[in-house]
Amino acid sequence: MTGTHTGSGHAGSSNRLLVQGLALNVAAPLAVFYGLRAAGVGLWWAVLASAVPPVLEALLTVVRERRVGMLGALVLALVALGAALSAVTGSPRFMFAKDGWMTGIVGLVFLATLRGQPVIHRLLSSVARGERRARLEHNWQVSPTFRHLMRLLTAVWGVGLLLDSGVRVVLAYTLPVDSVMLVTTLQYVALFVGLEVFSRRYGRRPARIAAIRHEAATATAA
Repeated sequence: MTGTHTGSGHAGSSNRLLVQGLALNVAAPLAVFYGLRAAGVGLWWAVLASAVPPVLEALLTVVRERRVGMLGALVLALVALGAALSAVTGSPRFMFAKDGWMTGIVGLVFLATLRGQPVIHRLLSSVARGERRARLEHNWQVSPTFRHLMRLLTAVWGVGLLLDSGVRVVLAYTLPVDSVMLVTTLQYVALFVGLEVFSRRYGRRPARIAAIRHEAATATAA
């Protein structure tokens, strides 16, 4: 979802954010869950503790952006709601399944933004600074090719997240309970990497970049 087009000077920053996201949303929850299970901690508490790193990642995003973005607020609200419902039900399988429902809600939010400024554009703008952010906003205003790109990538991610949601819920109630987190996490990583690779390759095609630059330059000259 990062670095889909214009400019490579911020690739290092985008990659650092990607690594941070994977570490706190993928590696850390697995380490916490299976570490606690190996130490004899009950399943419910191990699942609950594994949710802490993703919450930390969402809070770091808020601190980094110095504001509560739409997606960050949604994630924090869903985590809080999921924790409350899990406490009421006391079901580890429900706690696993809720991750799937949360992913599905995020996917729906992606698709719901297609009529206005799509989520992908908002996320790219939120992590960009200075001239690069101004260029992104300018491209959105004057380049039909750029707007199409942002909407297409948002749609692809939205559909991908919805598919991930359905698979997660099914696996949560069918796999051996101690295997659910590992299998669903590996599935999520495969989906995320696939979507990220598609986004970067599709967004960085030379002809598409040239079209965006041409439309932006023409609008500036006019």
